[in-house]
Amino acid sequence: MKTKPTKNINEEFNKYSKDELVRLCITLKGQLEETNDRMENMLEQIRLAQHKRFGSSSEKYKLSEGYEQIGIYFNEAEHTANEELEEPEYEEVVKKVRRKKSKGKRESDLSNFPVVVINHKIPEEELKCKECEGVLSEMVTETYKVLKFIPAHFEVEEHVVQVYSCDDCETVVRADRPQTLLRGSIATPSLVASIMNAKYVNALPLNRQEEEFKRYNVNISRQTMANWMIRCAEEYLYLIYCRLKKSLLMTSHIQADETRVTVLKEDGRKPGTESWMWVYRTGELLIKKPVILFEYQKTRAMYHPKEFLSGYIGNLTTDGYSAYKDLPYEINVSGCWAHLRRKFLDCIKGLSKSLQKGTVANEALKRIGLLYKIEEVLSEKTADERLKERSVQSKPIVDSFYEWVYKTSAAVPGNSLIAKAFTYAKNQKEYLYKFLSDGLIPIDNNATERAIRPFAIGRGNWLFCATPKGAEASAIIYSIVETAKANNLKPYDYLTHLLSEIPKHYTGTSQDFIDKLLPWSDDIPSNCKKSL
Repeated sequence: MKTKPTKNINEEFNKYSKDELVRLCITLKGQLEETNDRMENMLEQIRLAQHKRFGSSSEKYKLSEGYEQIGIYFNEAEHTANEELEEPEYEEVVKKVRRKKSKGKRESDLSNFPVVVINHKIPEEELKCKECEGVLSEMVTETYKVLKFIPAHFEVEEHVVQVYSCDDCETVVRADRPQTLLRGSIATPSLVASIMNAKYVNALPLNRQEEEFKRYNVNISRQTMANWMIRCAEEYLYLIYCRLKKSLLMTSHIQADETRVTVLKEDGRKPGTESWMWVYRTGELLIKKPVILFEYQKTRAMYHPKEFLSGYIGNLTTDGYSAYKDLPYEINVSGCWAHLRRKFLDCIKGLSKSLQKGTVANEALKRIGLLYKIEEVLSEKTADERLKERSVQSKPIVDSFYEWVYKTSAAVPGNSLIAKAFTYAKNQKEYLYKFLSDGLIPIDNNATERAIRPFAIGRGNWLFCATPKGAEASAIIYSIVETAKANNLKPYDYLTHLLSEIPKHYTGTSQDFIDKLLPWSDDIPSNCKKSL
């Protein structure tokens, strides 16, 4: 095979002047650097995409100095499984022992559970010794306990209402009967509460509940259950929701976030168009009367938080979304260090541990990690003590961090992930400093994200809401159950209590009874309260 003759290199160079060659080299060098930057950015995106698809979903990242920032494990079963772990004792399963208890205390902790005593005896005719055929007499008893599970079962309540008539004037009088939950329906507070608990607490979609009911020879369609959810949310639970919102807006610190939700049937919109579920909660460091509220909206527009927080005066902790930055000046907006940390963490995901240590992102994570270590130490402090310690310990670290950011970012390629992380840090500087000004402002917005997680898990199971009414009902019910959990109440028992009590007052004009039904009320029955 013949090859083409190569051209004389000297002849090629002779076509250009010295200045033209210099300019050409500079141009080619710039193009090569730009190409290398693009390739590196593409490799970063590929590594990040591979990590998100195949890697751990945890935010746990061990730094070289030994500080460990703990995130949330989604692959919980695989991560926490331990084949060598011994089986728990009965008392450990029923009641977790948190402190040393006096003798007999453990037994009293089981007093709320029914106990079925099963005696194991030898028949009288067999009470003979096999060795000498003497009579066996009882010496001691051995007692052990196991925990038995009794599956859900259904009972039918047949209400017989006696009707009386006067023998003289034929006046008709009926005996008192309880207010029905939904007129003309077989629904009861316990039944509706169990469906809500399964769907909104345990993320079990209505179609799966329908199939489970069929196994017990109960035919309740998912459409019927959906109707019950919407009607009970609108007619009863919305009253609690409104009072919780009033309580939320009276607090000094609020946190907010939002997440996507798909609604299939919505007027004027294509099926599957993305909508949004906004979440607002009391500040994480406000211990008393926690409130978590969901609000369904069609869009992510900035006027939604404006409307929801109308009239509010106080602090608001959020992520970097610009909608929160346009709120009235009466609302002091603070930023989220966890979001900034994730930006730097994304830069090293997919890299080996040996390559992570020498990166700029690793240095950023170490500096941010120190702030979280301080917050961990200050978790039990009062607001005033926390503010004082932050000014002494955290502020110098934040000042040093931003001095390092401005110095280091100047030498970072403009389109890389690390450059984007630095840009986010600089754009959010004003808001990320805010936690230093108030001991009740949290360092991040993770508490709100934890409140969203049950909804996100449920969304992963049922994927979408059928109608806007269903989405609005879901927002109300999620608000009730998440607020109940935050106040150490058992969602099922609390929902049953609400759906039993609210109908009794439904026809009245006064709503004073609602205060007695709020999660922190002293009138909440003990069976609704979770053992601490």
